[in-house]
Amino acid sequence: MSRGEIILFFLWLLFESSLTQNKCEKETDCLKPNQEIFGSSATEIPHTFRSGVTEVFFLDCQIKTIPNGAFTGSSHLEKVYFLNTEITSIELGAFDGLDDLKDLEISSNELLSAIPVGVFKGLGNLEKLILKLNKLQNLEKGLFNGLTKVRELQLHGNEIKSIEDGTFEGLDNLLLLHLAKNNLSAVSTDWFANLGKLQKLRLYENQLTTIPEDIFQNLPNLKEIALSTNKITELSPNQFPHKQKLVILSLDNNLLTTFPQEFFVGFPQLKTLTLHKNQLTSLPPVLFGEMPKLIDINFSQNKLSTLPKGIFAPLKKLKKLDLSKNQFATLFPEYFEGAQTLTDLNLMNNEITSLNADIFENLQTLTTIKLSYNNLQTLPENIFEPLTKLKKIYLNNNPWHCDCHLVHLYHWLKENSGKLGSPVVCEHPEDLNGQEIASLVEDQLFCPTIPTTTTLITTTTTTSTTTTTTTPTTTPPTTEPTTTSLTSTPTTTQNIVKLHLFFLRNFRFLKLFTFLKGQFIM
Repeated sequence: MSRGEIILFFLWLLFESSLTQNKCEKETDCLKPNQEIFGSSATEIPHTFRSGVTEVFFLDCQIKTIPNGAFTGSSHLEKVYFLNTEITSIELGAFDGLDDLKDLEISSNELLSAIPVGVFKGLGNLEKLILKLNKLQNLEKGLFNGLTKVRELQLHGNEIKSIEDGTFEGLDNLLLLHLAKNNLSAVSTDWFANLGKLQKLRLYENQLTTIPEDIFQNLPNLKEIALSTNKITELSPNQFPHKQKLVILSLDNNLLTTFPQEFFVGFPQLKTLTLHKNQLTSLPPVLFGEMPKLIDINFSQNKLSTLPKGIFAPLKKLKKLDLSKNQFATLFPEYFEGAQTLTDLNLMNNEITSLNADIFENLQTLTTIKLSYNNLQTLPENIFEPLTKLKKIYLNNNPWHCDCHLVHLYHWLKENSGKLGSPVVCEHPEDLNGQEIASLVEDQLFCPTIPTTTTLITTTTTTSTTTTTTTPTTTPPTTEPTTTSLTSTPTTTQNIVKLHLFFLRNFRFLKLFTFLKGQFIM
């Protein structure tokens, strides 16, 4: 076989492999010898399964009840899934005999609103229990008794509004507790009192308004806390007593208005911190401590209009900072003091009307800047000069005023056209509205000047002559008007004609001409 044929052969193998992967995106797409699937025609659970089967899947079935003793004689099963069925009830003893069961899922059953206490009794080897996307409303104490080996409990996407204290007792090896997308309006510290090994706690998309200060006190091994999309208004200074192992902290989409001083100090492992979609109006002078693994912070969709000096300085690895959709009207260099590793700065959708000339002096590592959808009309000369590593900039959708003050930006845009993320167009003056700045000629970027006008001052000189005779007579005073000209003295009519000719050549200032004409006539 030639070298070319060998290459073609391996390419064919890769192609076949990719096809197989695409066909088997779900576990049930490509059956293994130890698996058996029951589809929409199944109305009950069979009494026996094929020899060697250890995993069974009930997909889109019309099974309405899992009866007592449904799996008697099937002790060899290790995985049982009920997905998108019509189950309305599960009887006590339904899983009796499944001594080797490690993985049980009952999900996407829209008619299942309750599970009786004791139904999981005897499943001492169970490691994963998934009860997501049902209609469960309450969890009672004792429901999970005996499940000492369960490492993963998923209950998200139900309608759970109450959980009795002690419900999770005995889950000594639990690593993941997923309670997101329910109707919880409060959480109890007692729920998590005995979950010392828990690493991931997900409570996002509930109705929580407050979080007890001591709720995480007994959870020293947490790596992930997800509280996003609730209605939380504040967090206490000691909300997270065990910070050392936290990797992911999600607080976005709440109603937080600020944070306590030094709130994010002492998180050495934190990699992901989400703070967007809150109501933040201000930040304390010291908010962050050293976070050597944090590279991305998102403050977008808040109400920030200012930042404390050097607030990001402790974040020595920070690369991406999102401040979009806030209320900044201007920005100052001290905001970014110490942020010397920043590569991506998003300032879109603010109210920025001006930028300090040296705003980017300490941000020389920036490769991407987004300034779109602000109120910028012009920019200081050489503002982008420090940005030697800049690759992409977005300046579109600002009300750029294309006059002599924009000449420096005009030249920069012409020289750096490849760095523009989208076209930058004029909004003013009216005759240039919608035209791309870089497509103009420099002569179009001028500021209007008013021609020199002649000022006339009229003075009155009074002379008096007195003649003395035997009969005194007095010559009355005579008044002679004289005109003193400060410059040349053309008539008012001539001035109007000259102005008229000037403004005809500069049509876009016709309104100004009309105004001035009225002033002269008066």
